[in-house]
Amino acid sequence: KITSQAKDDSSNYVEECVNTWHMPDDYKNLDIINHLLDMCETQEQRNRVLIELNLFKDRGMIIVLQFLKYLVDVCKEHNIVLGVGRGSSVASYCLFLLGVHRVDSIKYQLDITEFLK
Repeated sequence: KITSQAKDDSSNYVEECVNTWHMPDDYKNLDIINHLLDMCETQEQRNRVLIELNLFKDRGMIIVLQFLKYLVDVCKEHNIVLGVGRGSSVASYCLFLLGVHRVDSIKYQLDITEFLK
């Protein structure tokens, strides 16, 4: 349960929300940073991922990336189709690499700040 105090303290809010999600320990312990960097094929991709990871980290949202990796894997395992992408989330190259959406934000020069405003 999220307490009103946690809602007032944004540094703990995301963490408390995520603690109520079902996510296997393998995903909670996944080094998502190296996982995403390993998926990069060019220096441009690595640079973009590092920029985004710093933004996610500054907001205490690295665990959200771990959960999205889990969610996408479960969807693939059960043949659940994911959308091509919607709204500002398509500005994230990390989400593209994880398979959350199919819009290459580098190719289309989308600014990550549109997603994490």
